[in-house]
Amino acid sequence: MKRVLCATLAAALLGLGGCGQSPEEPRKPRSTEGREETRNIRNTEAIGYAGNAIADKVDSALDTNDQRKEQLDEELEAQEQ
Repeated sequence: MKRVLCATLAAALLGLGGCGQSPEEPRKPRSTEGREETRNIRNTEAIGYAGNAIADKVDSALDTNDQRKEQLDEELEAQEQ
């Protein structure tokens, strides 16, 4: 599945390369790259999607999930003692 997605993204980028539009100014690199799980989402910025905004929301949801899991693990350990 990843290969199909990569091939599709590569074909889209090659197709956009010949559009004849003037190149945009280079964007500033983001200071935070986010989680490993959302790096591919961030890469969609290159083809016009709001990948960074989507990835930020997914990162937030994953962080909240991790915090809740830690809280539940602590409560479980407290009950076992």
